[in-house]
Amino acid sequence: MELEQQQDHSAGTPWRVRLAPWLEDPWAWLAVVPAAAVLVELVRILPFAAVPVPQAWPRWLLPSAALATWLLLRRVAGLPGLVPARRSGWRSLAWAAAGLLLAGLITAIAPDGSAWAAGALVLTQAGFCVLACAGVLALLGSERPATPDPGLRLDLTTVVICYGALLWLTVLRKMTWQFTGTLADVVQPGILAVCHGGLLLVGIAALASRPREQQERSGTLGVALASVALGAAGLVAALAAVGGLVPATLAGPLTILGCAGLALAANSESASQRRVETPAAGRPESDRFARAVPVAGLGLAGLAVLTLQFERLREPSGVMTLVLCLAVVLLFLRQRLAAGDAASRRAAEATRVAEARFAALIRNSADGMAIVGADGQIRYAAPSTERLFGQAIGALVARGITEFVTTEDRERLHRFIATELVAAGSSATAEVRVPRGREKPRVVEILGTNLVAEPAVGGLLLNLRDVTERRTLEDKLRQMALHDPLTLLPNRALFRDRAEHALAVGRRGQNGVAVLFIDLDNFKKINDSLGHGQGDRVLRSSAQRLVQCTRAGDTVARLGGDEFAVLLENLADQNPVLEVAGRIVAALAEPFSFLDSDLRVAASVGVAFARPGEGVEELMRNADVAMYAAKSQGKGRFTVFRDEMQEAAHRRLEVETELARALAQNQFQLHYQPIVDLQSGYLLGVEALVRWRHPQRGLIAPAEFLGVAEDSGQMIGLGRWVMRQACQEVRAWQARLPQGRQVRLAVNVSPAQLEQSDLVSDLAQALHESGLDPECLVLEITESVLMHNTDETLARLTKLKKLGVRIAIDDFGTGYSSLSYLHRFPIDILKIDRSFVERLSGSAEGAALARAIIALGDTLGLEVVAEGIELEHQQRELVELGCVAGQGFYYSRPALLHELEYSVHVLRRRTVTDTLPPGGARFTATGRFLINELRQPDPDHSATGTFGS
Repeated sequence: MELEQQQDHSAGTPWRVRLAPWLEDPWAWLAVVPAAAVLVELVRILPFAAVPVPQAWPRWLLPSAALATWLLLRRVAGLPGLVPARRSGWRSLAWAAAGLLLAGLITAIAPDGSAWAAGALVLTQAGFCVLACAGVLALLGSERPATPDPGLRLDLTTVVICYGALLWLTVLRKMTWQFTGTLADVVQPGILAVCHGGLLLVGIAALASRPREQQERSGTLGVALASVALGAAGLVAALAAVGGLVPATLAGPLTILGCAGLALAANSESASQRRVETPAAGRPESDRFARAVPVAGLGLAGLAVLTLQFERLREPSGVMTLVLCLAVVLLFLRQRLAAGDAASRRAAEATRVAEARFAALIRNSADGMAIVGADGQIRYAAPSTERLFGQAIGALVARGITEFVTTEDRERLHRFIATELVAAGSSATAEVRVPRGREKPRVVEILGTNLVAEPAVGGLLLNLRDVTERRTLEDKLRQMALHDPLTLLPNRALFRDRAEHALAVGRRGQNGVAVLFIDLDNFKKINDSLGHGQGDRVLRSSAQRLVQCTRAGDTVARLGGDEFAVLLENLADQNPVLEVAGRIVAALAEPFSFLDSDLRVAASVGVAFARPGEGVEELMRNADVAMYAAKSQGKGRFTVFRDEMQEAAHRRLEVETELARALAQNQFQLHYQPIVDLQSGYLLGVEALVRWRHPQRGLIAPAEFLGVAEDSGQMIGLGRWVMRQACQEVRAWQARLPQGRQVRLAVNVSPAQLEQSDLVSDLAQALHESGLDPECLVLEITESVLMHNTDETLARLTKLKKLGVRIAIDDFGTGYSSLSYLHRFPIDILKIDRSFVERLSGSAEGAALARAIIALGDTLGLEVVAEGIELEHQQRELVELGCVAGQGFYYSRPALLHELEYSVHVLRRRTVTDTLPPGGARFTATGRFLINELRQPDPDHSATGTFGS
């Protein structure tokens, strides 16, 4: 329902919009007068009308209607804004209305049959027709284009011939041939018939040629219809005057109807002047009615010929046949012309659409376009060019294109135009930079084509494209491909390329080349403890220090991870290389201040000099080998490559390759070193030490393969095997010893194992499978482990402690740990490093250090075990300092368990256990007996070792 209401409203809106403007005009009410006169006249003449009309009214209906029409036409002719031709047309119509008013007054005033009235009436009617025809033609001409229209002329000629022939056959012929009066009686009606017939033809022609886009201008339409009505009224009056061929009563209503049409047309014209009209583009077209008028006239003319033949009148039919044939020829020509016009219009429309599409593409294209002459002067610039140059089109045209590029590119652009685009049809590309004020210059790619021979172009066509972002991306990709994104240093690929170039130059000029390989020591611990963010900061700071330590022409690169390299060229001797290496070691030894703390990151540097016959691969490999040699010598130093290092590297590689196979083939073996009570000499426990029994090389010392296993990541598997094997072997050995279930087993846990998340579960499984008491297992960790990733380390040690095992700090005194670490971590035992024991040989400083460690253990409630006891006086001094346990070659070298079973320390343990009371005794972390009832040892006894010397 709502939709129907909307449709009804939309359907009614155009008429309300059209009528509202002139109905609001007070002058518009004058149009009511002729309209009312038409109604009165119709009521008077219709036979079925029953309304009485006063006898005097009909005489004054025409004058009143003509007067109102004249006033409205005069007002319209004086409206501002009318074009001259249109103003002239309305003035002619106003004078015609004045003539009609005069004719009406003569008819109303003069008595019937007056001779002077009849003559005056003929003159006024003739003048009216002439002025009306002039006005209609002027209005019609104001609406046609200035260009002559052959089709319109053919249409008008056809209309005049056809309808003129029809008018002659239907009206004039009958007036002349059927009238029986005198010649004077037929002159006046004949003049009226000819004049009004001409007005009728003009009205029909106006309807036939009215443009389509003027259909909304109802003023012209009203004038054309009024002309038809007025012309028909005159013909009716003429026919009625010569024998009553038609009723005379029809002339009055048609005349008043014509006045009403002119009045309404005047109001419509006045209203149209207040509207803003948008003319349609393209050539005007006639509407369907206009196109049908010539065809209808031809049909009516043919009908008239047929009528003439059937009536067999005296007029020869050949004349009318000739008129009809002429009309047919004109219509045929009109159709051919219309077909040509239609094709031309279609071609013009296609051209217009193509041009509009091309203009839209040019206007909205991201690329610019310009046409320049051979001298580089811009003749045309597309709108999109404004964005490229940052200049308006008016500022670009008639100026040289080189003015809009950077100063450095002007000469290059000039050469490009003068040399690359000389030949007709030639095409080339160039790249220039366009300044954009304070912004970075834009990079513009120019594709130029010589179209001088093209008449529509007549110059050089330049397609301009902003490739700034593409060039930036290419530079970034090139940077990423050849540089490290974190430190912005050259990467391995660029370093290798520069090294190859340096070697080639060095061979030609006899200049030396050297490569330094730098690896940050213990960098993994920083990453794990502080996070990768702080690790990246260390890498960036290290890169900056490396650049500062090198010379201006040297290349510093990051090879990956924590590995860097330096390429030194043009060397006369080795001294500059050694100086740079020394500066690098010293610079990287300085602490890094991050997060309110100082991080110390040392570096191992390998130095290799290029030798004749060696390429980049050999040079970089030698530097890498020298770097690993520096690490094996204690880190924080630089080492120059020597040939024997290569042999060591090969051995290292062989060891790394054979480690996995050795573990699978059970080539490893455990030896054990006793840990004894320093005062009594009885066995407290053993420390498990792994040995590799190689099938070809025999027994391999731990120093040869443990470091390789740690670096290659195989330490976790090896450590898991050591843990399980030691627990099983020691548990079986405990059954053969006195109070054997309390004999301790010490096993080293590497940093890699401690970082393993499965360490707790692996240890629990080893204890469960072997049946070893957890209190008998002592896990030895290095002091440096406590200083890195403390939270995770504390959490893992706490979990291990919950299993019931003991935890010892191995090599204590060498890792710079603080008392807070010892207090926070669940530590049970401190093991004095062998370096402090060696200083006990008469050195007061060594004794003081050992005494401090022992006192620290007493303060924290920790037992202290001394390592590396090799001499008797060392054992004696340790006892005097208060140390309770120790191990070393003085007591026994590492051996198999069954070899230790009959040692003096096991015998002394048996002797001690014989003195235990029936209730037994408690044991300390190291396995010492805590009782006071033990028999005192022989004062002459010393806890010497007699086994394994």
